[in-house]
Amino acid sequence: MNFSISEIIVILLIALLVIKPEQLPEVAYTLGRFMQSVRRLFGRMKDDLNGFIDTVDTSNERKREQQQ
Repeated sequence: MNFSISEIIVILLIALLVIKPEQLPEVAYTLGRFMQSVRRLFGRMKDDLNGFIDTVDTSNERKREQQQ
């Protein structure tokens, strides 16, 4: 997920209009923690899928070896 500079500026301007200045640090902290959680979740999903794919590949290789 890549954002261009113009998209980030638009998001920040909207945030300044919607969120009170006193709340910005708390919102930024919460958003950062949320993004960190999302990255960890996708990392775990990627690891799980890669493990599953490796298991299937290993199983297929064993079947080929048995057939020969």
